[in-house]
Amino acid sequence: MQILKTIGLSIALATMLLLNACKKDNNLSIKQTELNVSLKNPENLQGVFLKDAAITFKEINSGSIYTSSELVNNSFEIMLPEGSYDVTLEGTVEYKEDGQSIISNVRGYQNGLVVNGTSANLKLSLFLYDDDANFVIKEIFFTGTQTAEGKNYNGDKYFIIYNNSDEILFADGLIIAQSKFLTTSKIEYTPDIMSSAFTTSDIVMVPGDGDDYPIEPGKSFVVANNAINHLEYNSASLDLTKADFELGLISSINVDNPEVTDLINVTNSLLMHDRGFKTFVLARLNGTTEDFKQNNTYTYTYLSGIGTVMTADSYKIPNEWILDAVNLSVASEFEWIVTDPSLDMGWTYVGKVDKDANRYGKSVTRKILSTTPEGREILKDTNNSTVDFEPETKPSLFK
Repeated sequence: MQILKTIGLSIALATMLLLNACKKDNNLSIKQTELNVSLKNPENLQGVFLKDAAITFKEINSGSIYTSSELVNNSFEIMLPEGSYDVTLEGTVEYKEDGQSIISNVRGYQNGLVVNGTSANLKLSLFLYDDDANFVIKEIFFTGTQTAEGKNYNGDKYFIIYNNSDEILFADGLIIAQSKFLTTSKIEYTPDIMSSAFTTSDIVMVPGDGDDYPIEPGKSFVVANNAINHLEYNSASLDLTKADFELGLISSINVDNPEVTDLINVTNSLLMHDRGFKTFVLARLNGTTEDFKQNNTYTYTYLSGIGTVMTADSYKIPNEWILDAVNLSVASEFEWIVTDPSLDMGWTYVGKVDKDANRYGKSVTRKILSTTPEGREILKDTNNSTVDFEPETKPSLFK
């Protein structure tokens, strides 16, 4: 009996030793790689300084996660088990823009990075991102063109609206509004609500039930005055039959293309000022259009040029509903911006003076701030149209 116990104990000890040996062999078989990750700052920025960053490696097969925040000279060094990894980086960057220091969030991403050998290198491109990024006005062609006979032609105006975020946004319910007040005529309106709301009488809205018009990141949609081929009537114009939407204009100038969806006129139809004396905003209403019109009327008084007290009615869009704003004017006539500076502290233009004969066939176009590694453009949006836009540009839809 004692012999059997001894044999059993010997077998158990041998089994334990064998299992331990296997564990050691398995540990030894997992090779480690010293990975150096150098970071490439976002393109088209000046005076860039990466303030901080944290990098994460997720092994695709096992799900194991490894992290580091030890940033040295714009690079990381980390030991990783050999494998295939998804790499993500979150950080903060500071850069110079028009002599000002701007701080922004940055990200980096690499899918399916294979790590093996004793050492490896990765060059990771960074790009700017903004959790609050949304739709912005990319381009406004408000001047129209002229015919060969020198007559003004206004049916070919358009907006381009751009998804400046990194996720799908829906255009359904998005509104475009034109200011009631002129940037070329500073008047004391009472009560003054500019710090809390935008005054308008011309509001149009994209139709839809909330998910009818998805816009991919870095993509845009076009809103035309008349979505027709204007080249048939004016050789200096363009073909807008491929516009995504068209405005419902007053009957005397409305030429409807039944193949292109009309925007909804929430209030009046929107007639774009052809010299750029007004301001445009993008916004979303909080509630129905009827609720908006009932709860957001604005009655104000002002003095006329001869000193008479005048009373007028309009609508107000609360500033917190506004996604983007662009003040327009011309230098010879400019008197003030008609938005709170938190929405737009500057203005852009086509034409140096009032009725500038050279303004026709030109637009204002938002600048490109940076480009992501996959080629998505991030447009400049500092809430200052003076620095965010290129004035007097060739309209992008012209051939």
